[in-house]
Amino acid sequence: LLFRDTDWGQVRDALEEANWPLLVLAIVPMFLSHPARVRRWSFIVRAVYPATFRQLFSATQIGFLANMSLPARAGEVIRPLVLTRLTRVPFSKSMALNAVDRITDIFGLLAVMVVSLIAFRPTDGISIPRETFGTEEPITLTATQYQQGAITTGVFLVVVMAAFVALYLRRDIAIAISNRTIGLVSLRIADFLNGMINHFADGLHVFRSPLDLARSIVWSLATWGLNLIGLGLALMAFGIEFPWYTPFVMQAIIAIAIAAPNTPGFVGPFHIAIVLSMVMTIPGVNVDTAKAYAIVAHLWQFPPVLIFGFWCLFRDNMNLFELQREGQEKAHENESRSGG
Repeated sequence: LLFRDTDWGQVRDALEEANWPLLVLAIVPMFLSHPARVRRWSFIVRAVYPATFRQLFSATQIGFLANMSLPARAGEVIRPLVLTRLTRVPFSKSMALNAVDRITDIFGLLAVMVVSLIAFRPTDGISIPRETFGTEEPITLTATQYQQGAITTGVFLVVVMAAFVALYLRRDIAIAISNRTIGLVSLRIADFLNGMINHFADGLHVFRSPLDLARSIVWSLATWGLNLIGLGLALMAFGIEFPWYTPFVMQAIIAIAIAAPNTPGFVGPFHIAIVLSMVMTIPGVNVDTAKAYAIVAHLWQFPPVLIFGFWCLFRDNMNLFELQREGQEKAHENESRSGG
């Protein structure tokens, strides 16, 4: 969809004319963002179990490697599975700790989205050139459609965070609702669900320490900030003049595009998100140059994931495909326990 009708000669020219020393510098924040993510998670996990940075680093990097190389965001199961193997924390509790980490991650994403909404406020329609997707006519988005979409996404993220906080504060209500609804159909399923609710609520102990929660949020902001610096440096390397808020809009759209279960390595949606954000915020940008930038920005995600991920697999004597099978088996076990 994205690369049909692409002038590959212009893409090649854009790559040849890019400032490659600056592009190499742009990958440094990408490397730094990975230990920053682990540091963010450490304040959550230590509220439940005194895991070491090494254990958390392995779980995180192997999970990233799985998300990059396997479909359906398999890393969201493999990351807590590795933590369970290394620390003996129950798998359901590891899943909860992983979910809480995603909550603090949302704080950073919300900050990026708020800046994007405040800074990028188009008054006229947003025109997507026909050569972007090879359409016969340009695609036009109204300013209202853009703002409503961004606000709806933000509200959804806030609701998700509020639901987790409510689960921690009043798990008794969640269990009562489960018994009065699911319990009418199957007590077995309700008992299993209640056990999951208790495990998830136990994993939310970080809410007992406002300081640890605040530290985790600060590291979340630092992680997203490093990503923004990398995107901005890469734009400069391509000689593209851009408004200061372009990396913010770009990062917000990328996060939304790859949030759901996706293709291995996020191939396709990642590129579309980048090109779309560039044609939205940089009037007159050459679409083929934007596609060249998208290719490089995507490839720049791989070195830290591959280097850290394979190193952790080797160091901890693990096999990615065995972890995938084990994760699937645990999912089947949960289904059988619930009568599925």
